[in-house]
Amino acid sequence: MGEDTRLVAGRYAMLRELGRGGMGVVWLAEDRVIGRQVALKELRTTETERVLREARTAGRLNSPNVVGIYDVIVEHGVTYLVMELVEAPTLSEVMTRRSLTEDEVANIGLQTLNALEAAHAAGIVHRDVKPSNIMVLSDGRVKLADFGIARAMDDPGLTATGGIMGSPGYMAPELFAGKQPSPASDLWALGATMFHAVEGRSPFQRDTTAATMHAIMYEEPVLQRTRGPLADTIMALLSQDDTRRLTAAQLRGRLSGATTVVKPLSPSEQTVVIGPVTSYVTPNAPTQADWDEKPRSRKKIGIFAGAAAAVVVIALAAVFLIKPETRQGEAVAAQQGPASDQPSSTASSAPSSTVFSSSSAAPSSSVAPSSSQASKPAQTTQPTQSSQQTTQPKPPRETLAFSRYRNGKGWHYSGTPNIGVPAGFTVENTGGLGKLLAKQEANTKPLYSCVVNNSEDRMTSASPTCEGQQRYGGVLGYIFTAKPSDVNTLVLHRCNMGGHHFDSVAGCEGYTKEFVQGWVLA
Repeated sequence: MGEDTRLVAGRYAMLRELGRGGMGVVWLAEDRVIGRQVALKELRTTETERVLREARTAGRLNSPNVVGIYDVIVEHGVTYLVMELVEAPTLSEVMTRRSLTEDEVANIGLQTLNALEAAHAAGIVHRDVKPSNIMVLSDGRVKLADFGIARAMDDPGLTATGGIMGSPGYMAPELFAGKQPSPASDLWALGATMFHAVEGRSPFQRDTTAATMHAIMYEEPVLQRTRGPLADTIMALLSQDDTRRLTAAQLRGRLSGATTVVKPLSPSEQTVVIGPVTSYVTPNAPTQADWDEKPRSRKKIGIFAGAAAAVVVIALAAVFLIKPETRQGEAVAAQQGPASDQPSSTASSAPSSTVFSSSSAAPSSSVAPSSSQASKPAQTTQPTQSSQQTTQPKPPRETLAFSRYRNGKGWHYSGTPNIGVPAGFTVENTGGLGKLLAKQEANTKPLYSCVVNNSEDRMTSASPTCEGQQRYGGVLGYIFTAKPSDVNTLVLHRCNMGGHHFDSVAGCEGYTKEFVQGWVLA
């Protein structure tokens, strides 16, 4: 060895750098005591106690699919992890070179699951499953690396900081809502990783962290390259509801055996999409409790389907069979002639379209009115109930002017009269952001005002948790989740001006677009 070779703990000779990242530098080193090569990770942290605790946690694992940790050393104020040496590309690097087949993705998923099951059985959550932490060896073996932020699930320090650690594009939605990391959140990350591997693109990664978080919480990714059982399995891992997400045992059942055969989901594992609580529910329609019944009855599902079909048939029949008002039935009877067995008011089972025309209020000259019609001429000139309903205008929506404010330091605030304007902010454009709905209706969501942590910056968010920031006041109003067809709207963007968040209905006015919040009334 050269004289300039660094020696750590009088034992580990650092030979050359293997790589570096946000957590530190990884060196190829030789253990001079037993003569084997190891990976020596030089950590960039002052949290020595946390690193020691996490090293002990990861050191409890014994799995061929986990990169082992041999030792932890603190020397001259620097912390080192001594790890198993695995010289292989990461899954992230493999994906940049070529596309992976469904069989390969299923095999990688299964081996990563082996590592996670070993961790979960030891009471450990990884918290950072992603392509760059999965190493793919030339013989097809897979190793899950970097338990650097892993924690024991019973560790009292798990919630000490109140922060969320991990890579945003692979973090489960419940973590942003304040839930603690769990095996289910690791499986979500595995699902996002498998999606990335089979599609060649991350399902949720966006240009900014805020946009990525928004995508995880409110957008559903779409698989384009793969279909069938593997696609169903990946989407079942990406269930927003962690209680309905595939468990490790269920995932193993989907991926085990020959990787060319990925079993489809059983009915009890499929995701049932529930509409918003403001949606109209047909009487006697199946409820969530009906769908959750276990085991799910095919007979019951058939009854629900039959009931739905019956409702459609009855609705169609009503168009043709329900009788019009007496004067209309008599007019039809006069036009079509007497019926042999039916009273005149119900003689026609399919009334002429002229009955529903604008001229149907008064019989034509070719139709002889009955004596009852002659005795009540005023009734023949009144519009029918049906025409009254179709011509009645909708009540106007109650709206709130949505305005943008600014303070002397350039920070923005967007608000409505629902919440008081923060001190120091003056109006920049009254009503310049359109109007929010004052009351919630179908296909809308609430918009909240938020204060960015440790900053004077303000932003709006559709998340009641303000995407991990602080809530300011209550609900500003409601925005549309999709462009409505019955009213003029504007697209509301979340924008970024060099670290300043602001709302805009004018395409972010030359600044960075983070994402579309929704639609506001023009």
